[in-house]
Amino acid sequence: MKSTIQTLIASALALALVAPAAAQIPYVAAGPLDPTLTAAPLAGHAQVGGDASPAATPITSGLATAQPAECLGRSDGPWGLIAPYAWIFGMQGSIVSHGRYQQVDLSVRDAIDHISDLEGAAMLHVESGYGDVGVIADLTYLKVVPLDRLVRVQSEATFVELLGMYRVWGNSTRGAGSVYLDLLGGARYYRFSNSIQGNVFGLVSVEQTDLWIDLVVGARVGVQVLDCLGLFVRGDAGGFGIGRSSTTACNVIVGFEYQCCECASLAAGYRWFRIDRATGVGTETFAMDVTMAGPFVALGLRY
Repeated sequence: MKSTIQTLIASALALALVAPAAAQIPYVAAGPLDPTLTAAPLAGHAQVGGDASPAATPITSGLATAQPAECLGRSDGPWGLIAPYAWIFGMQGSIVSHGRYQQVDLSVRDAIDHISDLEGAAMLHVESGYGDVGVIADLTYLKVVPLDRLVRVQSEATFVELLGMYRVWGNSTRGAGSVYLDLLGGARYYRFSNSIQGNVFGLVSVEQTDLWIDLVVGARVGVQVLDCLGLFVRGDAGGFGIGRSSTTACNVIVGFEYQCCECASLAAGYRWFRIDRATGVGTETFAMDVTMAGPFVALGLRY
């Protein structure tokens, strides 16, 4: 089982989420500069009037101001963000499946070492909204099939996050040194599935699937260091032991975003995610008290 858990964690390396958190910084079309320049009188025309100095003629430049990375994907109108990402995480804690207890202590290096067991993965962060109000969706899907000559172990894990967002502080036209604050609220869906098939002293076939939904509330804050570079922190908590939800689910993302151009930016940082949940009795027990933590990288595309 330990090998299965190792390979499940390792698969996060394969796809380029989160903040995370990630790549969660909204682009606004830049406004024009309005410098006033002095033009000399046209040749062949005499200056008329008591003032002998040439008349000032305003000229409007067509140049655009640089926008801070924090403003990417946001405006007073509609905005959107699509950000594929990769999260490479280790895992520490314990897992109980079919009543069997397993201690977990796996590092990010272990995840990298088992990347060959990955059979499918998808990590995508999407945001869309109008002005200060928006919706955030985040998907993480992993399918791992470790190679074994006697048994075939298949593990799948899916996290789907759907949150509403409201900006309570800051706006979309800030420069270096500005700060923003967003409030978040919604739900996170979890699904874990493990199956074992093989022929060890007879046919062996075992499968267990568990799924649940957590209520999630949180916030994120960011500050512009430069017009093209921003720092951000996101934190949220969920579950609260309501129904079949997690007893505790905490998510913290810290990172930075660098604006490459008007429509794209790069983000990177670190994500810490803890889940504590238990359900079932006897051989039907499914429980996990684990912490997943590691670095992430994302590419944000705006429209």
